[in-house]
Amino acid sequence: MSEQHFGEAVKRFFSSLAKLQGGLGPMGRKLEGCLLIPHELLHLLAHRLIGKPCRYRWGEPRVTSLTPLSRREELFVLLMPLAITWGISLGLYLTAFFTLVYLILPELTSPIHSYWHDVPRWHFGLLLLAMLFTWYGGVSTRDIVMASRLLFGAERAQERRH
Repeated sequence: MSEQHFGEAVKRFFSSLAKLQGGLGPMGRKLEGCLLIPHELLHLLAHRLIGKPCRYRWGEPRVTSLTPLSRREELFVLLMPLAITWGISLGLYLTAFFTLVYLILPELTSPIHSYWHDVPRWHFGLLLLAMLFTWYGGVSTRDIVMASRLLFGAERAQERRH
């Protein structure tokens, strides 16, 4: 696929996403705001960590920076929720893997077939929690798009100047 066709496909995809978000209505936007509260609180924490003031009202879909951020600061604020949620899920997956290998499998008397019957229920819960954190990391899709625009838009602007 050529770069031009890929760029057109990406534009069509994001324009269809914009149409979808526009059709949520007031109730959908309120629900979106409530589901995003932990995500936005991580943005708030990122602002606090770099020492920049910001504004957030409970249930709003985004945190507003009160002072301009540098490119690095903006990238940090945008990507911190994704790094935290996927970092937690990676830690949970690794914990599940190592407990399986070192605690559960040595105690099983028969092959992996008995895993489904003999495994402790907390192990399934650990995997489910890891999957939920991975899924919730998908909330950061808009942030990833904005970060890529920030990174690649600046590169394109530099290319145009030269």
